[in-house]
Amino acid sequence: MRRCMFGGTTMDHKHEIAELAAAFLQESPYSTIRAVSCQCIDGTIVLRGQVPSFYEKQLAQEAVTSIDGTMPVVNEVEVAAC
Repeated sequence: MRRCMFGGTTMDHKHEIAELAAAFLQESPYSTIRAVSCQCIDGTIVLRGQVPSFYEKQLAQEAVTSIDGTMPVVNEVEVAAC
């Protein structure tokens, strides 16, 4: 698991963390996870989109929570079987 350290959570760092989280999602071998959106809203990383399984929903969340110093994560990804 890859980790990235950020010292502090100023507005600039929050934006950088959200961008890094989105980049981690884009590196997933699962195309459905690469389609998950990632935004910073009021100091929280919010994941949105659809995936075909609960497993992939968890993988998306794990990709962004693996960043040390990250903000809270709200996983609003929906599981919708294809």
